[in-house]
Amino acid sequence: MKINPPIFLQINRYYLKLVKGDNFPRYFFQRWFGADFSHTETPTTKSNIDASSAVPISSSSMESSYSQMAADSTWVSKIILYSFWQSSCSWRVRFALNLKGLAYEYRAVNIDKGEQFTSEFEKLNPLHYVPVLVDGDVVISDSYAILLYLEEKYYQRPLLPVEPQLRALNLQAASIVSSSMQPLHMLSVLRYMEERVGPEEKQSWAKFHIQKGFSALEKLLTGSAEKYATGKEVYMADVFLAPQIAVATKRFNIDMSQFPTLTRIYDSCKALPEFQASSPERQPDAAL
Repeated sequence: MKINPPIFLQINRYYLKLVKGDNFPRYFFQRWFGADFSHTETPTTKSNIDASSAVPISSSSMESSYSQMAADSTWVSKIILYSFWQSSCSWRVRFALNLKGLAYEYRAVNIDKGEQFTSEFEKLNPLHYVPVLVDGDVVISDSYAILLYLEEKYYQRPLLPVEPQLRALNLQAASIVSSSMQPLHMLSVLRYMEERVGPEEKQSWAKFHIQKGFSALEKLLTGSAEKYATGKEVYMADVFLAPQIAVATKRFNIDMSQFPTLTRIYDSCKALPEFQASSPERQPDAAL
């Protein structure tokens, strides 16, 4: 039987938790095996399992090995990303692909020149927006859908935590950015606003909606944030939030001093090589 490397990696993670005596997540069995363990006890530190008899395995080395196996394996399709260097939505996907260690081919779509309206691109996304991800025969537009797809198919370096409450918090934060903030200051919307009410109103419109979203996120994440939005690890909330903050400060001059929690999260993300490599100025189509 051929074992999918990322799934085996996931099994290994939970096995290590089991032999160490941590609470073993029931949802893992429910998700992959359909079993119901609602009336059974999960292992605890008082478990009869003798962890000392387990084969000594380094979880970090195992994760590295199987992540590499997944990247090199023939079952991994060639990923193509249609992107525009200044698009914050494309930036999220680039950041996520880098975190998961997934190689991809970058295909630039020049929004300023209207390349999103070509007949070839319309076949990929009739809405004429970037990003679009092509993975073999699969074509996906919309960054939120793309990240959920990557999370389901490529298990290395998960972007959603195991705990249901933290998963929901990450999805909520990502939704605020992708639904209640970015669409209201995207280039096509601002051009429309400028044509009808002028450049000053356009800028005020963008700043109002960005600050409203950041205020909500500041309150939402204050209780969970540590180094990153929901703890010590980078997850989907960070992937959506960090590019949004970068755009807000550079393009719209948003004062982030009123959002100390978000600022701390952003500073942590900025230090990551995966984030730096995904930044607009380091893309092949970046303006000189």
